[in-house]
Amino acid sequence: MTTPTSASPADTIAAPPRLPLYRRAAFGLGDFAGQLVWTTVTSYLAVFYTETVGLGAGVVALLLLVTRVVDALIDPLVGALAERTRSRYGRFRPWLLYGIVPLGITFVLTFTAPFPGSSASAVVWAAVTYGILGILYSVVNVPYGALPAVMTESATDRVSLNSFRMIGTNAANVLLSLLTLPVIVFFSGAGDGRTQTVGGYTLTATVFAVLSVGLMLVVFATSREVITPVKKGPAPIAATARAIFTNRPLMLNLIGTFLVLTAFFGRLGVVIFYALYNVQNFALVPVLMSTPAIAAIIGIVVFTPLARRFGKRNLLITSLLGQSVSLFTLFFVGFDNIMLVLALSFVYGLSTFGTPLVLAMVPDAVDYGEERSGIRTDGSSYATISFSTKIASAVGGGAGVALIGAFGFVPKAQQTAEAMNGINIAVNLVPAIITLLAIVPYLFYNLTESRVAEIRARLDARGGIITDSEEVNEQQLSAGKKHMQNKKEKP
Repeated sequence: MTTPTSASPADTIAAPPRLPLYRRAAFGLGDFAGQLVWTTVTSYLAVFYTETVGLGAGVVALLLLVTRVVDALIDPLVGALAERTRSRYGRFRPWLLYGIVPLGITFVLTFTAPFPGSSASAVVWAAVTYGILGILYSVVNVPYGALPAVMTESATDRVSLNSFRMIGTNAANVLLSLLTLPVIVFFSGAGDGRTQTVGGYTLTATVFAVLSVGLMLVVFATSREVITPVKKGPAPIAATARAIFTNRPLMLNLIGTFLVLTAFFGRLGVVIFYALYNVQNFALVPVLMSTPAIAAIIGIVVFTPLARRFGKRNLLITSLLGQSVSLFTLFFVGFDNIMLVLALSFVYGLSTFGTPLVLAMVPDAVDYGEERSGIRTDGSSYATISFSTKIASAVGGGAGVALIGAFGFVPKAQQTAEAMNGINIAVNLVPAIITLLAIVPYLFYNLTESRVAEIRARLDARGGIITDSEEVNEQQLSAGKKHMQNKKEKP
């Protein structure tokens, strides 16, 4: 470990080591890999269950809600186990290596239907496969999300890592929006350009699973963990929990994340119904679905670097305000005004540039909590945010489907004016209101960039950073000890 020096925090702040560009860019491939699974599930699973398998909208809404809530409870457990993991690969990277293949296999199984129709067997199969998928997604995604907190001490690089992550997310969303439905239709083999079969979904999921596994293995190979806890050894579970729940910046971010993502996932889960039944232009579905994601990439590239000047919190509040205003406006636009619908969808996507900032605030809160409590909670802190994400996905996704069902939505039918209005409310009005409410907790968030830098400097002075050469030396030392132990055990 580095030896503490008498340098002042200001001296330490001056030039934090930077990550090479290839390592930051490669990290973004992990969320591309994750979204090949998660966005496909979020955007198409409800349609698959209702229109292809034949489950009722109410059953699907309940299934999505219950399984996502149960799945969310797994995240804190994974986070706690990951930050207590000790291996030659670090604390979090091994989970990527050993979890991604089972995740890919289960993803494919989720888009199968050995018991077609609305039978009890079909419901049980859907609940079991989707439930296991969520657990395995946590096994991979929670450690992946925790990596920025241990890959670098640079606040700029933490924003950069999460920016590349969100670029990966939105690049995947663009690809999925443009290609998923055409690929499903192609693999369905009906030849009419519209029919979607179970087999079409299964083959599409297989292609995405193979890509996802390969990309996550690249992330494993290119990432390194250099931040270590100042206090060595795992903390008791009760102490970790206390450190999490008394971490005010983390809790404020937790509340804000829950509201932001409830709006986001609620919209994402039903926006395809808006494209199919309100806009009523099947050819434009890929364009309408991909426009916000394309705009989000542009927004992240253009606006996120401004966080160094204006602060992550202030930039995030601006982002949320832009999202809310664009969705409020979109709610009042006629469905037949295609150009204005697309333009406002672009503005909405552009305004989501704040998403990386939400994630970049987590390592800041981890550093704050470690200095305050003496316990470093990288995995548990990200698991807490991931838990919030899953609950938001459950509430948002389930509520969105339930809301359109309450307004009289009927699959594969011409919708009534009331049903179309319900879809519009679920896709635009409700997310706009919730996003506006999400600003409130961030008004009380007080971790400024300068304060975070000072905290990080004090932790480094106490021995919380390991260099690449020290990492190699520690691994060699560990290997040497193991070799000597083996020699002693030989007769």
